[in-house]
Amino acid sequence: MSKKLFPEDAFFENLLLGLNNTLAEVPRICNVTIDKRQPCEKSQLVTWEQRHGVYLPEDMKKFYLSTDGFMLQWSYQYAPNDIRKVGYIHFRHLLEISLLRENVEMTTAAGPTNDQWANPLPVLGAKTKIFEINTINEVAKVCLLYDSSGCNISPKIYLLELSNLKWVFLADSFSEYLRMAIAHLGLPYWELCFASCGLPSWTEQLFLLLAPHLLEENETRRSRLINPGPEHPYNVIDPNIFRVKFKTTSIKAGTTGKHK
Repeated sequence: MSKKLFPEDAFFENLLLGLNNTLAEVPRICNVTIDKRQPCEKSQLVTWEQRHGVYLPEDMKKFYLSTDGFMLQWSYQYAPNDIRKVGYIHFRHLLEISLLRENVEMTTAAGPTNDQWANPLPVLGAKTKIFEINTINEVAKVCLLYDSSGCNISPKIYLLELSNLKWVFLADSFSEYLRMAIAHLGLPYWELCFASCGLPSWTEQLFLLLAPHLLEENETRRSRLINPGPEHPYNVIDPNIFRVKFKTTSIKAGTTGKHK
């Protein structure tokens, strides 16, 4: 008989598509923990939107009304006495999502229209608003971008490379970005798979050990993640999980993986 989960545990189990339990069964991955947080109040979302003059997309609203961000972390056992905390999926508190501080150039007609993966680059103009939702190893930032066509248009997720201030398309929506993080198992700096700088060598070694299919060169990474082949499927997050609001009863819950 399966153990009945508390509502908040069931929520994160569904939100992460069972990733925490999957990681706990992978050889050498251990100390899988989830930092669970209280949901935002609706008034907090309204205040954030009024302060910044934009509407959050519906999937992002539902997420923050269910949990004010979260942090999943896991460690890898390199040797019997060498266990390092390396993997994570981090979504900031709503109030920590702020306007991008970097000065980025407006789009010009002479500039490129697609990134290196042939995805369209954002159109930056006077009405553009860019919010920083994550920082990647101090070399890139994950941004929620409302382009110059108007602030009420559904924003998309882009990666901004800090060395050259170039944009790389990541996801069409907040939910898709979350699914991509799950598909990458929370491997460190996975977003840099799409950047011109590439992954740090130690991170690439973890990819080769745990998810070599994510580094295959025979097809576009972006295409594989959004339309995965049958050998590497992943589930789709059910939006119905956001309909039940609960208060968490604990701050942290952990699952310890197997040392093999």
